[in-house]
Amino acid sequence: MALNEPDMKRPCSEVKTIEALASALDIAIMVYDRNDTLIVSSASFLRFFDVAPELLTPGARLRDLFAATFDAGARVLGTLNGKARNVSREDWVAERIAIHWRERYDSVEKLADGRWVRLCKRRMPDGLLIATIEDVSEQKRRDEEMTEIQQKAEFAQYTLDNLANPVVVKDSELRYVFVNYAFCRILGLNPKQILGHTASSIAESGLAGRIDEIQNGVLKTGVPYEAIQDVCRADGSVMRSITRIRRTGRPGNYFVTASFDDISAVASTEIQQVEDIIRYSFDVTDAADEAGKPGDEVSGSGCKGRILVLDEDCQGSANRVAELKKAGFDAVAIASATEAIAFLEAAQSMKLAIDEVEITAQLAKALFRNGMSALHDVLQKAIVQRLAAEGPTSSTEAPAPRRSETSPAPVLSIVASAPQSSTDAPAPARSAPHNSEPAAPVESEKATASPARDRIRVLVAEDNDVNQIVFEQILEGIGVDFRIVCNGQEAVAAWQVAAPDLILMDVSMPVMNGLQAAQAIRDAETTQGEKALHVPIIAVTAHAMSGDRERCLAAGMDDYLSKPVSPEKLESIIQKWVGSAESFLAVG
Repeated sequence: MALNEPDMKRPCSEVKTIEALASALDIAIMVYDRNDTLIVSSASFLRFFDVAPELLTPGARLRDLFAATFDAGARVLGTLNGKARNVSREDWVAERIAIHWRERYDSVEKLADGRWVRLCKRRMPDGLLIATIEDVSEQKRRDEEMTEIQQKAEFAQYTLDNLANPVVVKDSELRYVFVNYAFCRILGLNPKQILGHTASSIAESGLAGRIDEIQNGVLKTGVPYEAIQDVCRADGSVMRSITRIRRTGRPGNYFVTASFDDISAVASTEIQQVEDIIRYSFDVTDAADEAGKPGDEVSGSGCKGRILVLDEDCQGSANRVAELKKAGFDAVAIASATEAIAFLEAAQSMKLAIDEVEITAQLAKALFRNGMSALHDVLQKAIVQRLAAEGPTSSTEAPAPRRSETSPAPVLSIVASAPQSSTDAPAPARSAPHNSEPAAPVESEKATASPARDRIRVLVAEDNDVNQIVFEQILEGIGVDFRIVCNGQEAVAAWQVAAPDLILMDVSMPVMNGLQAAQAIRDAETTQGEKALHVPIIAVTAHAMSGDRERCLAAGMDDYLSKPVSPEKLESIIQKWVGSAESFLAVG
């Protein structure tokens, strides 16, 4: 019995089938004949419109149903904001009937009670009308939330990109996941050359290791890092900055955020202020007049030597300074690591020699962690001695390398000011410093770094432009080298030249399809004898037909990856056939 026979009573089994289908899909289903007389309707229609049940019985007219739904508040249909329109009942009914006679009609509209519904209508060639109604309120809510999130993300991206200060964000593997334009300008690179990589990809190994060490410490402990540093730009200029590194995110999904506040413009003013403090603290007038050549350091005049006391205890440090001055030394006390660095840099700019630094264990550890101790020999020596005196726990940590021991600054680097003379000044003849023990001699060690491993090379054979972009974005994100070709013939040629570690082979391609290309590669490998290297070939296809996997394996492919391709799928297949994630993230 055909559905377009309205004069015949529908068999009970067919009505039950419609009800079951509507229930399974959580929708309302209505079927009308070419005369707009109801053939069958699911009871779920009443979930959307409060009409008399007899209007849903076979033989009811579509016009009567529309008139009833108008009275029940359905006149909001045809709007996107759910407000009633200024339209008469007859005009509204005529409008909806006209819509029902379209070959195809789809819309998402809001009901008077605030729910959103999707209306789908199809008019068949023989005049049969099939209409469905689906509640999409939850999906609409999620779409609105995603739109809001996307707008906020775009606003955040725009804001950060227009900041004058460089900002970067790294994930738990210390891969760059966000960089703003200011940071890119420092490196002279574009975001695509940075995102997905690690510091070792853009800096020499020694510096990259130091950056990773600091950021790993912040990532694991949550303790913020802050230091004054000189950052070398790609054009060779140097930016004095305050580097701030923070941990963000939630447990199991932490990120590292680093910002660089350019203080170059105010650095000279601050140095002048510190120089005034030094002149007030140390008697340097006569000594400066006695200095010989411009490059000579100003030594102490009328005193046994200049000593800088670094101690958080203000009262204790004041007592120590009094003791040193009574013994004939010129001494100054400072209570913070940041002020100590500024003090030493100002003294260095004045060519004023600081003969010795006395430092507490806590400040020694703080200065050692931020890496600034390597910029000043006298401070480096004091920190090494203090950490050695603290015992094995501290002494096992090697001091940061001096600048003279490191290789030339790479594109992104933290560079020091001009180092002081490497010749150590004679230790001042004085009583033993407070809160200290005789320190064992410590030899400076040259920092070494293990060579970086080669990046994984992936060959992608894909003829679809959109899919090529998807592969490009994913492979860049997980930090592997890749090449994309458009057909099987190019894939075979690229395999012969590039010797990739893995091939992602689309099955359906022009010129030579993926199966033929895979077979050609396997045939070529057999001619190479024992020297042949078996490169894994992964079939990538949207086909889901029975036997597709077997045909791919029979052609010499090693595995099967279905479309659409996701980062998780692709990273998993690379780890499976090439190695663990560490093998290709170590250099990124």
